[in-house]
Amino acid sequence: MAEKRWVSVDVGGTEIKYAVFGADRDILYDGKRKTPAGEANIHIPEAVLAIVQEMMDRYGPMQGAGISTAGVVDTKTGEIIYAGGTIPTYKGTNLKRSIEDRFGLKTIIMNDVNAAAVGEWWRGAAEGVDDFFCLTLGTGIGGALFCGGHPVTGAHYRAGEIGHSLYDKESGTTYEQRASMSALLKQATRKLPDFDGSGFTLFEEAKAGNTLYLDVIDQWAEEIARGVANVIVLADPALIVIGGGVSEQGDELLDRIKLQLPAYMPPGFSQSELAVAQLGNKAALYGVVYPYFKEEMER
Repeated sequence: MAEKRWVSVDVGGTEIKYAVFGADRDILYDGKRKTPAGEANIHIPEAVLAIVQEMMDRYGPMQGAGISTAGVVDTKTGEIIYAGGTIPTYKGTNLKRSIEDRFGLKTIIMNDVNAAAVGEWWRGAAEGVDDFFCLTLGTGIGGALFCGGHPVTGAHYRAGEIGHSLYDKESGTTYEQRASMSALLKQATRKLPDFDGSGFTLFEEAKAGNTLYLDVIDQWAEEIARGVANVIVLADPALIVIGGGVSEQGDELLDRIKLQLPAYMPPGFSQSELAVAQLGNKAALYGVVYPYFKEEMER
């Protein structure tokens, strides 16, 4: 009898990550490629179909596919119903239908941060915590509210979309336009002489004590803290998990956010803990295949 396999794809504004999971719940293979530019409604489905085909050629038939994606997702129909500015022309795309029509393969689709939250709850920083919030910092900012052991999607699949909050009418910017990783790199490019545009360089210089770099990161951490404070006041989660590529900075990042938090809440208000994602950029890949393993365990 052939070994069971599941293919998982995570579509982001910058990269498409993918993996093949085996029956033991572990990743057998993973890779990534750049998200194609222009006409997202055409080029992203083409890229995802090519990835699924490539993984099936390499590992044989799959039991199912899991698609995690940026944007607001109607999980029943599979359609992207809102995409914001991170992936223009993405609204209306339906990756679930594309895969099922091409391969006849059962496909689960989730918003990427909801998927990351499920992944961290299943095998990461939120394991055993049924009430938490997942905040991911990347090209944009995503959020997912997890209550009673389940992600909360809301009446219109928009729950947790913190990146679109904290709109500032003076600058015309949203939270993600000020506090995402891409926002940090833009600020650094504008303020730092000879900055090479690399997030790695930015944090390494800060760790080495370069005050110019530290100042830029501290201003950015303050913007993050504003959003975290709002989550704490509104949702009172036991834990806030911070994910995305920046989670690699670990306690260094958490300490800077914690330092700024008290300024945005009444004294002594917060009881929530902060943690960095343990699964890093693979959290959504895990989360979107979890339902298949849940089915297997319940049989």
